[in-house]
Amino acid sequence: LFEKFGDRVKNWITLNEPHNFAVNGYDVGIAAPGRCSLLLHALCRAGNSATEPYIVAHHLLLAHTTAVNIYRTKYQKTQGGSIGASLDIVWYEPYTNSTKDVEATQRAMDFQVGWFLDPMMFGDYPRSMKERVRDRLPTFSEDEKALIKGSLDFVGINHYTSNFVKDSGNTSLRKILLKDALSDSDATTQPFGSNGKPIGSKANSIWLYIYPQGMRASMNYIKQKYGNPTIVITENVKMDVT
Repeated sequence: LFEKFGDRVKNWITLNEPHNFAVNGYDVGIAAPGRCSLLLHALCRAGNSATEPYIVAHHLLLAHTTAVNIYRTKYQKTQGGSIGASLDIVWYEPYTNSTKDVEATQRAMDFQVGWFLDPMMFGDYPRSMKERVRDRLPTFSEDEKALIKGSLDFVGINHYTSNFVKDSGNTSLRKILLKDALSDSDATTQPFGSNGKPIGSKANSIWLYIYPQGMRASMNYIKQKYGNPTIVITENVKMDVT
C-alpha cells in the first residue's frame, strides 16, 4: 500500500478502534469473531474473556509498530506523509466526587485509552493494568518497547458518547466468575449519574448520549497526559431519527 499509493495518500491509519475490536470481539463476543467465555452468554461457542482480549490487543499493537517502522524507514522521507492510529474514546466523568470514584474514572481511561496509547507513546502498558491484570497481560521485550514508543505521528479520535464511572471494588460477581477486560478495571460505567439523570440527552441509539463536553475533555486529556501530540478527529456523530 505504501509503495502503490504513497504518492497520493499522505495520512495513514494503522488501526481503527482497536479497543472495540479486542473487547467486543474477544471479551463480550458481540462482534466478529464472537469469542468470549461461555459464562458470559450462550451465543459464545468458544473463547476466554480473561486472556484473549489482552493477547489480541497486544498483537494489534505489535502489528501497528511493524507497519509504522516499515513506513518510517522505507517511505516516509520520500513520500512526506504521516502515520497514526484511530482510537475509540468514551469520555468518563466520576459518578460522585469521592476519591474511589475519581480513581475508578482514571482506571476506566487507562483500560480504554491507555491500553493502546500508553504503549504507543511511552512504550508500555499503564501501571493500573499491570497491577490488576498481572500475568494475563502480555509483556513487551525491550526491543519492542523501543520500537513502539513514539510510534504515532498523530492520534486519531473516534468519539461518540460519554459515561459516568463508579468504583466497583474487586468483589463484583462478574470479576469473580470471569476476570475479563471489562471487570479488571474495577470501574463500572453507566450513562446515569448519582442524581438519576443521564449525562446528556438521548440520541437515536441505545448507547449514545449527547455530551459535547466529552470531545473537548478527551482532547485535553490526551494533550496533557501524552505531551500535546497532533490530534485528528476521525469520527464524531450524533444520531437522529431519520
